Amino acid sequence: MCRIAILEDYALFCSGIKSILEKDDTLEVVTEHKHIASLLSVVKQINPDVLVIDIIHCGDNGITLIKKVKRRRSKLPILLVLSKEFSEYFEDYISLGVNGMVFNDSAASELLQAVKSLYNGDDYFSTKVWLLLKNHLRNTKKNFKHENDTGNQLTNREISILKLFCKGYTYKEIGSTLNISPRTVETHKKNITSKIKVRSTAEMVEFAIQNNLN
Repeated sequence: MCRIAILEDYALFCSGIKSILEKDDTLEVVTEHKHIASLLSVVKQINPDVLVIDIIHCGDNGITLIKKVKRRRSKLPILLVLSKEFSEYFEDYISLGVNGMVFNDSAASELLQAVKSLYNGDDYFSTKVWLLLKNHLRNTKKNFKHENDTGNQLTNREISILKLFCKGYTYKEIGSTLNISPRTVETHKKNITSKIKVRSTAEMVEFAIQNNLN
């Protein structure tokens, strides 16, 4: 059973998230809060598996409250519900360790898929999220030096796997596409993140976008 906490400052919207999640017998909403202080006061005792944050109705871009959560529970997977107007903050969210983002107009099935992905240890970023992030990074014209220049060259297989992660594929889907096991995909991912010096799938994909490897 996946135990979920919700942080949201708009009661009707929160009720919508909860009703969607609780239609799935494998998910349980264990606590709901309007303010970060009240959430943090109980999160250790409740010990949720996933935290869903409605950034849209939280009154700011969410950077401060995400930092507060990560300081208290650094390994708690965070899923943000947001809109495309927040695309300029996507890079910041990823850098802070956010594990997934879905849009407020997404289908209920996508919200469920995202929560389950985080519960299973994967990140979840829709194709639309990556497209908006890609456009933002290209518009800001960031130019990061490719780690291949330092001698830590990615193999052709690693680049192929990196490109599939950029498309939002799961370990299982990548394995099926390349005819290898999900465990082998995981091993390749560890090698990739070590070579390019990133910590998460999101940062790995961000690197790929910044270096035109996607």
